[in-house]
Amino acid sequence: MERYWRYGPIFKVFRRLRLSILLMVLSVSAGAIGYVSIEKYEWLDAVYMAVITLASVGFSEVHPLSPMGRIFTIGLIVFNLGLFAYAISTVTSIFADGGFIALFNEFRMIQRVEHLKNHVIVCGFGRHATEVVGELSKQQIPFVVVESDLEKIEILRDSEMLYIEGDATEDHILEEAGILRARAIVITLPHDSDNLFITLSARQINANIRIISRANNLADEFKIRRAGADHTVVPERIGGYYMAALVNKPDAVELSELMTSIGPGKLLFEEIPVHRLQRDVLGKTIKESGLLEAVSVSLVALRSPNGQYEINPSHDTVLRPEHHIILLGNTEQIEQFNQLACKAY
Repeated sequence: MERYWRYGPIFKVFRRLRLSILLMVLSVSAGAIGYVSIEKYEWLDAVYMAVITLASVGFSEVHPLSPMGRIFTIGLIVFNLGLFAYAISTVTSIFADGGFIALFNEFRMIQRVEHLKNHVIVCGFGRHATEVVGELSKQQIPFVVVESDLEKIEILRDSEMLYIEGDATEDHILEEAGILRARAIVITLPHDSDNLFITLSARQINANIRIISRANNLADEFKIRRAGADHTVVPERIGGYYMAALVNKPDAVELSELMTSIGPGKLLFEEIPVHRLQRDVLGKTIKESGLLEAVSVSLVALRSPNGQYEINPSHDTVLRPEHHIILLGNTEQIEQFNQLACKAY
């Protein structure tokens, strides 16, 4: 039942709406039956009389009422006017204040998140997460943001991004974000204790997910890695390295920016597992495979199963299923390589 906890407010509104409509129908039905039985009205006249009586619009009777009909009308007003007024006000409030539209949009959001596969979960929507989702959007990688701060939720609500409102340290929130179907989770919360807790939960729920976590100091970085994170990022350390590199290696830094800024005409790295390549290249050398002849990309590194990288691998290197190749090229070249050399999934 925890998986559907967020549907509670939606179901509650629909229950209120159903109850209000039921009360209106019962009130009108009771009045119509009374007028048919006492005054011998036609059904259409009886329903009309019941509605104008309960709504207190002040129209005259369809036909003059008998003393018994007047007594019935008094009773109908006394016992049902409050219920009818409550039903009308409830229905009006649901539609007039935008609550129904907001709930409908939230329902659609939940449905879209439930259909995500091989996506990225971004925990938190602070400064670093904003950069993360910006790059994911440029790379057209599906993602969902998990955030609990109401001000940031308003920002997400005004955007076209998928989001889940809730605390990412709670397992059912991660499950609602589709952690069992996700390819990676990026944890960007400002407190390392929260990042550590989410790392533990994510690794326990999905043993195969790639976990990238923010860390604010070196001691916590090692703890988060031991908890199951594949990668940890210390923003201050990266910023310090970047500024120091600008002192005497500005051209190298500019080239690095060029290679990591995804967009039209930009260079980018692409990591491809060898087992995803066409079957006829497995077991062949890089030269024999002909991978680099059809498309002008550079094979800059090859990663072995033990995590070791071979930079500028020899053309005589044998491609094995457990290897990963790192390519360098622009967006168009990488797309062409994927179309020509990789299997269709």
